[in-house]
Amino acid sequence: MNTELLRSIGNMSQLAEIRRATLSEGTGKGLETAQFRNAAGLAFTVIPGRCMDIYDLSYRGINLSFLSKAGLTHTFSPMNGEFSNQWAGGALVTCGLDNVGGHCTAGGETFPTHGRIGATPASSFGTESFWDGGEYILRASGEMHQASLFGRNLTLRRRIETTLYGKTVKVRDEIINSAAEAEPYMLLYHCNFGYPLLRHDSIFAHSPAELTVLSPLSGDPGKMSHPIDGREEELYLWRAKGERSCGILYNLSLGLGVAVSADTAALPNFLEWKRMKSGDYVLAIEPCNTCGMDRKTAAENGVLPVIPPFSSVIAGVEITVLDGESEINGALRQLG
Repeated sequence: MNTELLRSIGNMSQLAEIRRATLSEGTGKGLETAQFRNAAGLAFTVIPGRCMDIYDLSYRGINLSFLSKAGLTHTFSPMNGEFSNQWAGGALVTCGLDNVGGHCTAGGETFPTHGRIGATPASSFGTESFWDGGEYILRASGEMHQASLFGRNLTLRRRIETTLYGKTVKVRDEIINSAAEAEPYMLLYHCNFGYPLLRHDSIFAHSPAELTVLSPLSGDPGKMSHPIDGREEELYLWRAKGERSCGILYNLSLGLGVAVSADTAALPNFLEWKRMKSGDYVLAIEPCNTCGMDRKTAAENGVLPVIPPFSSVIAGVEITVLDGESEINGALRQLG
């Protein structure tokens, strides 16, 4: 531990803490939260009732995340057409494990848009803050179960952490198949960024990847615009070429950027969701093990990932704030 630092303070909460609270009103009434903040000015909120996803994300008081008009909701309906009414947005929304993409039916089973895991409450959820040698760690952990009678038995075991002076949020997941049969699984980390980081002069850059346009509307994937009334979405699939993928949204006039990175062994692709519509103004970077297809289409095309019986896979993402032109340019150079 840092004894000189400890001589200067009465409580570590002067510099960093995880504060537990429960929402008391509105559509999210009853949802528990774990609010992280550290000495670097990084702040974010983990929602254990929603797959331990990350809702708001800010740095030195500047918002980085996109939050949808629906806001946080406590309820979940898998019915077709309900997704947009209960999708809160946020810096990290987990999609899967049964489906990624649009609502579909396969093998007599219904799979809601982006699956059920993102609305699954955590069990064994806990937070801790502790010294590990000279580093002070702030951590949340828990697990989400997605299982059914006569069907799948999957567990997503998650750990989220940052450090005292860190500007990175690390999300590490283990997806466990506890059944005696191989089980398909789809996984996408929907990392959503909005104003003021996202503006007309913001730029999206990425590590080497092969592009496939998935939407009827397309343009320059790297250039943003002012909000446009009625603007349709743009969706791009990037197939990473290296051992690690990275997407960066940055704004030099603001002097801030955000990098989302992942290992391609577990997440070989990433989607870019670019929505310049007024009121739904968002740029999402989405590392994934899918190809922009729903479960039914992926199975028909032979690209549906599978976990063997009694096995697990490791996945995760890192979200890093880039502060100032020097850090932004340094991260851009590392893209290759």
